[in-house]
Amino acid sequence: MRKETPFALGGALLYEFKMQVRRKALWITFLVFSLALLNLTFRPWSPESEGLLVPHLVANWSLTVQFFHPVAFGILLADRLPRDRRTKVEELLDTLPASLGSRLLGKYLGATLATLVPLLLIYAAGIIYIAVSRGDLSAIPLALASFATINLPGLLFVAAFSISCTAVLWVPLYQFLFVGYWFWGNLIPTSPTGGNMMPTLSHTILTPFGEYMANGFFGTEQATARATVWEGIASMSLLLSLGALALYGSYRLLVWQRDRR
Repeated sequence: MRKETPFALGGALLYEFKMQVRRKALWITFLVFSLALLNLTFRPWSPESEGLLVPHLVANWSLTVQFFHPVAFGILLADRLPRDRRTKVEELLDTLPASLGSRLLGKYLGATLATLVPLLLIYAAGIIYIAVSRGDLSAIPLALASFATINLPGLLFVAAFSISCTAVLWVPLYQFLFVGYWFWGNLIPTSPTGGNMMPTLSHTILTPFGEYMANGFFGTEQATARATVWEGIASMSLLLSLGALALYGSYRLLVWQRDRR
């Protein structure tokens, strides 16, 4: 095992965070995707939301934010790993007192946290509107719980695969496949008889859209899936576990590639 400095992980995290949060493409992409929210039906300012309780309204806003923004999330993170090869610094990084595992984990955490910043600002704007319009400050702690359970597991899942899969896939190809996956595996509507309109992972516990957590924890009717609390926990746990497995798989692949050089 390579002997590394105690702050190797923190240094990698901070470097990746600064590099990602300063990208103009990050802010422009989220701004463009946010315009799509104006066309969605379950918004906190829409007439349909007037009769909802605050917990349901907060959970619905979490689902609204989760509708399109993970697409931007995955696209923006897909080039983080290949960048080291493209800029020809991969061999240089291998000579530094920081293990490959620390660098990969730091890249994942730093880039993911940076990409969360514009998303959190968009989410916070909706929560402030809910709290002010309803005169209920309980929307703020509810929002923290809602984002942590409905949004974050799916976003961490997306981030892990977006960084890991590009160890073997060409970035534009991965981005194309990911966009297709998001709509196929998360947003396929149900048929009038109650089932999916085509074979899909949509409306299952493998769906990072978060509807199992929204319905299981908050009872929102905007979620198509009808779930218990335990099904919500199972979905959240499965998404986090698969994300961790993807990162570990990419780490083993990078170690193998490095040893063959």
